Amino acid sequence: MLKIVIADDEFPARQELRSLLKAGGKVKITAECEHGQAVLDYFSANTADAVFLDIEMPVLDGLTVAEKLRSLPQPPKIIFSTGFDQFAVRAFELEAFDYILKPYTQTRLQATVLKLQKALQDQLQQAPARGDFPIRLSLWADNKLLVFDPKEEIYLIKTDAGKKILIYTSKGILESNLPLKVLEEKLNPCGFLRTHKSYIVNMNKVREIIPWFNDTYILTVENCPEKEIPVSRHFIHSFKNFLNL
Repeated sequence: MLKIVIADDEFPARQELRSLLKAGGKVKITAECEHGQAVLDYFSANTADAVFLDIEMPVLDGLTVAEKLRSLPQPPKIIFSTGFDQFAVRAFELEAFDYILKPYTQTRLQATVLKLQKALQDQLQQAPARGDFPIRLSLWADNKLLVFDPKEEIYLIKTDAGKKILIYTSKGILESNLPLKVLEEKLNPCGFLRTHKSYIVNMNKVREIIPWFNDTYILTVENCPEKEIPVSRHFIHSFKNFLNL
């Protein structure tokens, strides 16, 4: 089943596109984004086979988003879905997979989906055999996408008092728009563990475990400026299971 992201600043347009795509079957809409930055935020921690991308959107326009997506380790196929034909040349300079003009039709969209299925199948058959791809986490900083090996380059993730998600990395403390739950699920295979409602810890980097009151602990983590990382009672069972305590 194809994993598709829809990006359009108009809700009715997103709704129509979702309905027409799902009517054709074998398509899963994994996210809907109403502006360009939301697309980049999604792909910083997730993958999809393709993104249907409007061009005139707030925050970041579709052409800018497409240019940035091309730098990802596993970029999605980019399908521009727009009401303007004057951007077609620039779109294909960005190696767009397709360019669909509004208003949509079921026939036109189905042709794109079939072409996309064939392209991905051919790509899979031509790919060299190899093991699983290593997990990577991509974060935006200074208008650049930084790619991290979580096990080695990310030490701690926390929610601060202002509800911002802060990620402590080898390149400094960066922000993410992704919820802690999403980050927890993605990084769990790399040895990351939720120790508190506001903390996820790279257990590969833990250097001290200090018993605290009421059957809790305080952790210290290598290369992390946060010096007292709590293990709350709510998460103590999973913590002890992880360490075979």
